[in-house]
Amino acid sequence: MLPTQTIIDQINTQHTKAMTLAEDAIKSAIAVGEYLIEVKATLPHGTLGKWLKSNTTISFRQAQRYMARANGKPTPPRKLIGKNDTVSHLKNQARSNGIWKNGKWEPEAGCMYLFNEEGASYWVLPCTEGGKWFHVSKLYDGPRMSTDGFYRHYTIFSVVDDPDLTSKFYVGTTTPLGWIGVGDVLKSYGLKDIDKSLVKGKPAKHSYERPFGEQSPENWYWGKNGDWDDREAYADLMLKSMSNAD
Repeated sequence: MLPTQTIIDQINTQHTKAMTLAEDAIKSAIAVGEYLIEVKATLPHGTLGKWLKSNTTISFRQAQRYMARANGKPTPPRKLIGKNDTVSHLKNQARSNGIWKNGKWEPEAGCMYLFNEEGASYWVLPCTEGGKWFHVSKLYDGPRMSTDGFYRHYTIFSVVDDPDLTSKFYVGTTTPLGWIGVGDVLKSYGLKDIDKSLVKGKPAKHSYERPFGEQSPENWYWGKNGDWDDREAYADLMLKSMSNAD
């Protein structure tokens, strides 16, 4: 048997190597997930699997895991990098933290942001309008958010019916939002701590026509073209019906 101190030194040395390898592997998995998310945003609905087969060696299930991890989901590392790797955690890797002005958070022009808090992911993407205009969305597992306090002409609430996403519910903006209002919208969607929940912030390679994760209208449960089932939406519908009756 080796001397006790030698064994202790070897344990610590090998542990450090193992942790470094595991963290590097998880960082790579997150990077792949981010690239896949960007690709998915440019593809027609439900075609990511076909794109993966044509362009990569990644299975659809593995791609979902990568995107989930990049989305801030607590995907078990053994499913990302093998059964012998150790657990890591998602850290702030932001190159842009946004700007605080007069107590309000604002995104920088042309940058995209990902926040993760209590299992929900919040996305801020630059839109095709250019300048400081953005889309904001939230993907989460539930319970389903109430529509109280929101306006149906500016917000879509939806269930998620997308094999490429692992969340159950979606809420997002209907039209591009000016930079000044982004922080307030994030808070209205339930984000409590913008600084601590920020996972990724960086200049975007693309601008986007619609918010990340937006669902087709048949999946909306509240929105300007959807079927509404909450109190405020129901009142709006009744008032409209009464007006038409007159």
